[in-house]
Amino acid sequence: MIWRQHLKRLHRVREYDPVPDELRGWHYYSPPVKPKSYMGLTMGEIAYDYCPTKRDVYLRRVLNERGSEKSQLVYGQAIHRVFSKALSDVRRMYVMGKDPFDIVKESYLEQEFCPQEIYDYCKKVYGNLILIWSSQLAEAKAFYGGDSVGFLPWSTEVRVDGSAIGMSDRLVIDALGEFTLIEVKTGKREDFHKLALAGYALAIESVTETPMDYGLLVYINGYPNDVEIRFEGHYISPDLRRVFLDKRDEVIDLIQNGRDPGKPVKCPENCPFYGVCWR
Repeated sequence: MIWRQHLKRLHRVREYDPVPDELRGWHYYSPPVKPKSYMGLTMGEIAYDYCPTKRDVYLRRVLNERGSEKSQLVYGQAIHRVFSKALSDVRRMYVMGKDPFDIVKESYLEQEFCPQEIYDYCKKVYGNLILIWSSQLAEAKAFYGGDSVGFLPWSTEVRVDGSAIGMSDRLVIDALGEFTLIEVKTGKREDFHKLALAGYALAIESVTETPMDYGLLVYINGYPNDVEIRFEGHYISPDLRRVFLDKRDEVIDLIQNGRDPGKPVKCPENCPFYGVCWR
């Protein structure tokens, strides 16, 4: 259970840099957690800087433009569905009393979970994830015996209401474990990916009043041949929370002011607004 060991190393970080109460989501009634305005912002609009100037937010929110569906986005959506299916299948079969070895043998990814052109690769991703979770259960049984329910795979596609902190009331977290948030990503690793962990932590805290201090980024890459799955643990620190909250308020200002932030020097071609921005 490599990610468990990775997260354990973060306990010391938390010990020396604890999160003050005013940066917890349950302080949604006072700054800095309280937003300047309640706009139902998405996680992507706040945390992700694929567009460095946030012009994609301006086009969507101020000019009411609609972006196009890019092949990279279709691929990412398919991998997220496969991730959720693998974890759900392992959890369901283990609760039914299946042995980890039988879970591996009996798991199957149905055709409808992926577009035909990437189905073979999706099967590889699915198979690798099944092996990861089944081996975790087998290891737990070997060390602790019996029905190691505490080691069941994470719950997937967990919905949370983020409206108290100015976000959408229909946020979807890729997975939720033992006081740990999990975000699945495809493509290049970006430093701003970890900001989403802070946003989800604040949203959960605003609803449940339960501290959320750790997050895992799961990178799934290697298409079309190899499957590369990498876990990256993060402490959801005070600084990470402040950066997220500052970015949230900057996006609110951008929308309220209605001023075009301008085109970035370079645009990623997989941006759904690429055609609109440069027409």
